[in-house]
Amino acid sequence: MIKTNEFFSKFEEAFVSWAEKTDDIRAAFIVGSRARADHSADKWSDLDIILYANNDEFYLYNTEWLEALGNIWATFIYHTSSGEPERLTVFEGGYQVDIVFHSSNALRRMVKDQTTPESFYRGVRVLVDKDNVSGYIVPSVFKPKLSLTISETAFIQTINMFLFTSVYIAKQIFRGELWTAKTRENDLKALLLQMMEWHAKAMHGKDYDIWHAGRFLHEWVEQKTLDEIKNTFGLYEKADSFRALMAAMNLFRRLSVETANKLRLRYPEEAYEHIMNWINENKKIMDVVV
Repeated sequence: MIKTNEFFSKFEEAFVSWAEKTDDIRAAFIVGSRARADHSADKWSDLDIILYANNDEFYLYNTEWLEALGNIWATFIYHTSSGEPERLTVFEGGYQVDIVFHSSNALRRMVKDQTTPESFYRGVRVLVDKDNVSGYIVPSVFKPKLSLTISETAFIQTINMFLFTSVYIAKQIFRGELWTAKTRENDLKALLLQMMEWHAKAMHGKDYDIWHAGRFLHEWVEQKTLDEIKNTFGLYEKADSFRALMAAMNLFRRLSVETANKLRLRYPEEAYEHIMNWINENKKIMDVVV
């Protein structure tokens, strides 16, 4: 089997050759682990490309050009966490290439305003730059963009969403709808991650690097939290699902209280008590043994 670095090196060469001969393609940049020095790519890393084209939707929906670059095992259209259209592709050998598509007009606006895409801040490599725009949008120094100040409104909103989702999951566990409960646990974990990020910033300062989407969690979250996270995952079983829910609620409560105290934010203590009491009362009624 071809080695990982060899595959991506050949893919980049083929991509650049195709792009240079295709007038619609105006610029392409590599971001992510294969462009940054800090936490650079390993053998499991994919290749992330940001593509700017005159007819970007054509290249998003048409795969003939992509098929010419390698033997495709699977490919589909998705959206990034920020809503950008992308095509995710697995090539023969299990090598993944993710391409985000933008219009040339968007590129021109960035050049005019001299704005830098969020994904460029940790590192970027230029693949194609037909209009010499990289000097206007590529940062001179690669470092994470500072997070915005945590607002009290967003803080309380996140707590209320977590409590609401906890009640919903508890109801599904009580009625034995474990599949439904398990699928909603993803929402709960996303809210828990948000609070872990805020807690880390509150404890270490706004410049503290928390990465994104839980990446390198073991590096920026305190050991106590890492130990507690283990208990927030449960089996596909009624009692253990309930135990995991309680562990998630207790961890979220500790982190949110500590964050509120550190940043002097209002905390909806009464709401949390009401929800916890309701869940515990109904646990007794439903005879869930943990």
